[in-house]
Amino acid sequence: MLEARNLRKEFGELRATDDVSLQFGTTPGEMVFIVGPNGAGKTTLVNLLTGLLEPDQGSVVVHEANGDGTTVERDITNVDPERRVNEGLVRSFQIVHVFEEMTVRENVRVAVLSRYDRLLNVRSRDDQHEDVEATVDDLLAQFRLEETQHEVAETLPHGDRKLLDVAMSFGLDPEYLLLDEPTSGVATREKEYVIETIVEASEARDVTTVTIEHDMDLVKAYADRLVVLVEGRVFREGEPTLLETDDELRRVLLGVTE
Repeated sequence: MLEARNLRKEFGELRATDDVSLQFGTTPGEMVFIVGPNGAGKTTLVNLLTGLLEPDQGSVVVHEANGDGTTVERDITNVDPERRVNEGLVRSFQIVHVFEEMTVRENVRVAVLSRYDRLLNVRSRDDQHEDVEATVDDLLAQFRLEETQHEVAETLPHGDRKLLDVAMSFGLDPEYLLLDEPTSGVATREKEYVIETIVEASEARDVTTVTIEHDMDLVKAYADRLVVLVEGRVFREGEPTLLETDDELRRVLLGVTE
């Protein structure tokens, strides 16, 4: 389980996150969606969890299972982002980060090789090559990129570029994957396709995903749990049905007054 404890981050007089305490991954493969108005602190929270920002107060903690059924708690507040990736904490940014001049398959292979922490060459054992390529094959199939695997990344439609970006994140073998608006810039007709593909991959691999999203229809359709941030604080937390039943939430988030 990944836990934020009383996280606070200030930028001058602006308190971007204000005493935020949350838990993610209480069940494997949980889909948590973070929503809120612009400036609510959503991206700041993700940056604090992944180590791109240091909190002014509070901590980030992971709970790991022991073989005897108990758990051990580790504070990773001061662990750098690269080491957090090695610990299974991976993020994907709002802007697509892929190697534009490489093929789809080459992009995914780079991520998988990074996970294995090695470079393959002609001296590598055959079983090493087979291991990596089998993982690449699985990810290409899971993210529906098999047909475009030999195309250069920069030629892909935006929706497929988003999926490639997330597939590369999965290539790092995450336990927790934090996604900052994975449908940003994607055509309306492709948004559900992108989210559904991510959901299926997360469920298949028991990856807990924490997703910032502005499309409430997608949130209602795919979220296991909803976290609403307003002015840096947790305003609501619960099932996505809150979007239909909580009048105050609807007023704050959607501008609905009836």
